[in-house]
Amino acid sequence: MEATNTLVAIMAILALLCLSAVCVYLIVVLVRLKDVLSGMEKDLKEITSRVLPVLENMEFITARVKSITENIDDQVMMVRESIGSVREIADNIVAIERKMQERIEGPILDSVAFVAALFKGVRTFFDRVRA
Repeated sequence: MEATNTLVAIMAILALLCLSAVCVYLIVVLVRLKDVLSGMEKDLKEITSRVLPVLENMEFITARVKSITENIDDQVMMVRESIGSVREIADNIVAIERKMQERIEGPILDSVAFVAALFKGVRTFFDRVRA
């Protein structure tokens, strides 16, 4: 029985030594994990400090781009309105030209024909008087 007790004691000592080795290993792993997490924390703080100005600039740029696009939209609308006004003025000028041509063209052509006939008559008269 004493041999069994000795064997159990040796097994207990071995189990405790293994458990101690695992605990020491876990302590080493936890220390390394702490170092890795500390490095990550420093990196995150550095990234955060560098990202904030960039985000502020992005916000300013976004606001500026929005303002510019709104201004461009306003300018495009003004150009469209101006083109519409010019088109309307051109249509009015063409309409006035047509009206004037309709009113004046007939009497002018009649007057030209009358003057041509008058000259032709005068020429014929002088040709007959000379002959």
